[in-house]
Amino acid sequence: MTSSDFRRRAVFLDVDGTLLQDGTHLPESAVAAVRRARENGHLVLLSTGRGMAELRGRILDIGFDGAVTNGGAFAGVGDELIVSRLMTAAEVARLSAAFEARGIHWYYQSFDRMFASPGLPDLLADRLERDRARHADDARAAGVDPDELEFFSVGMKTFDDEVHFSDAEVAKAVILGHDADAVADLLAELAPDFAVVSGTIPLPEGSSGEVAPRGVNKGAAILEVLAHLGVDPADAIGIGDNWNDAEMFEVCGTAIAMGNAAPEVQALADEVTTAIDDDGIHNAFVRHGLI
Repeated sequence: MTSSDFRRRAVFLDVDGTLLQDGTHLPESAVAAVRRARENGHLVLLSTGRGMAELRGRILDIGFDGAVTNGGAFAGVGDELIVSRLMTAAEVARLSAAFEARGIHWYYQSFDRMFASPGLPDLLADRLERDRARHADDARAAGVDPDELEFFSVGMKTFDDEVHFSDAEVAKAVILGHDADAVADLLAELAPDFAVVSGTIPLPEGSSGEVAPRGVNKGAAILEVLAHLGVDPADAIGIGDNWNDAEMFEVCGTAIAMGNAAPEVQALADEVTTAIDDDGIHNAFVRHGLI
């Protein structure tokens, strides 16, 4: 292949369920694939519902060219912020009242902070300890102290003090409830006025959902990033596993669902790679000549 034949691709990678398995495992094959693809001249960016408060340590140490975060509310290339979509103070007030009325836990995301409803930090801390106990035997078998285990999901939900909260900086709300029907009813009520997605966080019981301003999604942000980069959407690859990846699949020239995605999500994609624990990202990168 000559240099004139080179086709530079922009790859957008979801995090939970795509790059991370069960919030605890980051496959080395995925890390190596991302690094090799970038060495080969391709762009690799994150595309996630997480905010920057949950993208640190070993995740960012992989090395990326940018990130679409908060489900599309923000997007940056290098150190430059390309997209910023925030809720109004009135929208935040409406959501807070709706959450409290239903007794549903929530947390708000800004660009790099998270603010939780009363009691949620303690609930998540309890779940973290249960997760640690569940993985303890496997850790010991691998010669790892269970107390040293990293948990990239619950373990990264570090909430800021309420004194720092500003209703002018909220990008998205995440709700978590023990009653799946109550969560579904609330999302249905909010759907006419907000962008809502259900079931984006794996929970041992109950359900979850995300609420963002109308028009905010990964696909819309990706189009702005591609325009900034001068990359044709036909040369973009989106890899994901959940419903909040649907708009990403729509705008990327090649849409790839993980093998561990639900069949309904796989049906939205152009193709399906193998599961996370079966080198899914690596195999997708090989198939498309990125590595």
